[in-house]
Amino acid sequence: MFHQKKQSSSLRVLGIALASSVMMAAAAPLQAQSACKGLEKAPCEKKEACTWVDGYTRKDGAKVSAYCRAKGGKKKTTN
Repeated sequence: MFHQKKQSSSLRVLGIALASSVMMAAAAPLQAQSACKGLEKAPCEKKEACTWVDGYTRKDGAKVSAYCRAKGGKKKTTN
């Protein structure tokens, strides 16, 4: 009985560790894409990979606040 309890506990810990690893790996691309997100104007403009977008009003009347975003990459052209 003791051996069975110990094995069950070990499997539970292993399962939690595996689930945590999978969740962290899935979140890594999101973190890489958001290097500019949340920056104020001055720090945003200092980063070469970021660009500042001034606030504007959409056609439907919704106001969009200014924000920092990642610059787009160069598109590949086909000949």
